[in-house]
Amino acid sequence: MPFSEERLRSTYFDLLKIPSVTGSEEDIARYVAGQLEALDLGVTWVHPDDGTKWPSLMARMEGTDRNAPSLLLIGHLDTVAVTQGWRTDPFVPVVEGDRVYALGACDMKGGLAAILETVRVLTEEGTALRGTLHLAFASDEEGLSRGSHEMLRRGLKADMAIMAECRFRQAAIGFRGRYGFLVHVDGISAHASRYPHVGENALISASRLAIAIEELETADDPYMGKGTWCIRHIQGGIRDTLSVPDRCELFVDRYVVPGETAASCAGQIGKAAEKLGIGNRVRVELAPRNTPYMEGFRIPGEHPLVSTLKEAYERNVGRPLELGYDPSVCDSNYLVVLGNIPTVTFGPSGEGLHGPNEYGSLREISQATEIYLDTVRNLLA
Repeated sequence: MPFSEERLRSTYFDLLKIPSVTGSEEDIARYVAGQLEALDLGVTWVHPDDGTKWPSLMARMEGTDRNAPSLLLIGHLDTVAVTQGWRTDPFVPVVEGDRVYALGACDMKGGLAAILETVRVLTEEGTALRGTLHLAFASDEEGLSRGSHEMLRRGLKADMAIMAECRFRQAAIGFRGRYGFLVHVDGISAHASRYPHVGENALISASRLAIAIEELETADDPYMGKGTWCIRHIQGGIRDTLSVPDRCELFVDRYVVPGETAASCAGQIGKAAEKLGIGNRVRVELAPRNTPYMEGFRIPGEHPLVSTLKEAYERNVGRPLELGYDPSVCDSNYLVVLGNIPTVTFGPSGEGLHGPNEYGSLREISQATEIYLDTVRNLLA
């Protein structure tokens, strides 16, 4: 049974009209839950332990054979905040040819629409699946991934997964990992009129260290390339009194590849401080966060899910699906590393994610739906 293009687009537009900036996912969660319940699927609401914010949803189509493989289709409900520079209302979809402009149009409400339409078609045609199809809709992916972390903690499990993120032309079978470090730099306070003969300026020391950090070497992985350093924030100084600043703090973003650990990265920062002669005045720590830092991963290109998805892509798009590795992190890291669920990240795309005038592709949303249906039938039916 073919899916309904009109219904698919209607769902997509409905999702785009619902503001769901991270921390405000309640309305879109209710919408998605309603769509699933209309198909007689039981929905489990999942909230992190620290309150009722960040709702996530789990559901499933039960298979007939417990020994058959299971598949998870998953996407995130939230978007980033509205940035400056939008030419249109970011919550009113504007169609220009194949493009749809709205917040989340690319990242990743097209993927959500494709998942929902896939489930509708399978339900309506009465497909008897041998393997179980799991569904998950996560909150807070753009923040601390509280949703996916909590769902995994509550028992979300499958033999393999498709993360419906916006990667259409190249599916990701691996991601780098990421750590955030707080680097505390101490100086020696003195009257500003006596400086530089008296006192040591923590801002200057921290600035020199920041430059040195971004020049540090990183490992080079044959699949994922090199790790990277990024100084994202610097804070310190004394504005209201005539004193030499005696403390400064850096926030360092560190994307890592296999072989790099939190300890090895912190050690690099410490050695850079020693080389500058300030090693005794620098302290490095992992920045506290409510969920674990994401470790990198790579799944085999020969995995049955990868092969099946590639075949479905070529049948429906007419060209081979490229495989690649993402330089960032997403909920896929948690699925693979914490959940031990081999995951391919693939979904309808567009351009402009995390920026103004983001747009999605109607053609890719339709094709992604066909590909999801094809993949589910070949793996689970």
